[in-house]
Amino acid sequence: MTDSVMRRARFLVIETLYESESSGHDPELVYNRRLADVAEEDPEVAGPGPAGFGRGVLRGVLRRLADLDRYIGDAATQYPVETMAIVDRNILRLAIWELLSDNSAPVAAVVNEALELAHRYGGESSPGFVHGVLRTVSTKIQAERAAGALPQPAAQTTTRQQEN
Repeated sequence: MTDSVMRRARFLVIETLYESESSGHDPELVYNRRLADVAEEDPEVAGPGPAGFGRGVLRGVLRRLADLDRYIGDAATQYPVETMAIVDRNILRLAIWELLSDNSAPVAAVVNEALELAHRYGGESSPGFVHGVLRTVSTKIQAERAAGALPQPAAQTTTRQQEN
């Protein structure tokens, strides 16, 4: 089975977040460089839809970093966010951002994408850890929405349609 173009765009985002956090490089510059590098091998992911999707996810994660880390910290109380593996932390940030920002994305789909990232980039225990944290966070987000504490995000159906 081949990876969807949007999954491959998520790969770029995770690689960008990892490099940026581990080296201090500017995330926008890293993303643009990685996108240019991958364009030769995978021109589809460098197309306007997937590249724009990835850029939007990257910017969204960076804009809401403190909120995302709060969700992670509340769900993984045994593991301070700053001590988590960089890749696990960034997979969780990306997935939680999607849960908060895209009302058209079923929770199961977001979790599945995060698990694919964890299998590809994380350690042996990463998929189980990511799954457990996201299960807790998704329940919290649903409760906050039901209580009116969180606004309903605008549906981004074009992104989901492109992914299918």
